[in-house]
Amino acid sequence: MVTVAPPVAPDTAAQVRSESSKKREAILPVAPVEGLPLRRFTLHEYHQLINIGFFDEDERVELLEGVLVSMSPINPLHSNTVDLLAEIFGEIITRGVTRVRTQGPISILETESEPEPDLIIFRVPGADFALRHPSPNEVLLVMEVADSSLAHDRSHKATLYAQAGIPDYWIWNLNESSLEVYRDPYVSATGDALYQTKMTYHRGESVAPLAFPDFKVVVDDILPPAADEA
Repeated sequence: MVTVAPPVAPDTAAQVRSESSKKREAILPVAPVEGLPLRRFTLHEYHQLINIGFFDEDERVELLEGVLVSMSPINPLHSNTVDLLAEIFGEIITRGVTRVRTQGPISILETESEPEPDLIIFRVPGADFALRHPSPNEVLLVMEVADSSLAHDRSHKATLYAQAGIPDYWIWNLNESSLEVYRDPYVSATGDALYQTKMTYHRGESVAPLAFPDFKVVVDDILPPAADEA
């Protein structure tokens, strides 16, 4: 007598993972096909992908102008610099008024973007950030730590933050041991965005954030010593 095993219910989770893999291959090509239009995502669609577990837990991507962009791997020097920034800027935070967040998103609805800068300082009164990410009008200062991403942070990211009206944008340039400070965001009538002011600070110098003019940040406290000083 042949025993027939009862039918097994389909593994819904496995099906979702399988479909997600297919979708990932479809929407994250190595390069767009020349001559074909690029399909962009809205912030809502991006959040839906996150909610269904489309991305691996350790997958580093961000949404920039509707396009999913892979983020650079984080090396020890980058991580250590972010840690130092969090420690130092944590000193100026007033509980219930402002907050420091490292490597967390900013939701920019106007450009369908959700970048994840290395550090932001933002206002918290009257907002429930358990339900949403900060928006540009709440952000006082945004920072990127740049090594391999330097060109991207100077161009695409700077344009994105300027267009969002973020008043103070800092790039900690690990390649040249300097701090680049961008201010006075401007958007032209044609929609072109840029920061009108750029200042570069080197070792031995200090600068204060726009929102905290009495708090001097010493460049030497953040950047690693030069090779001949190590």
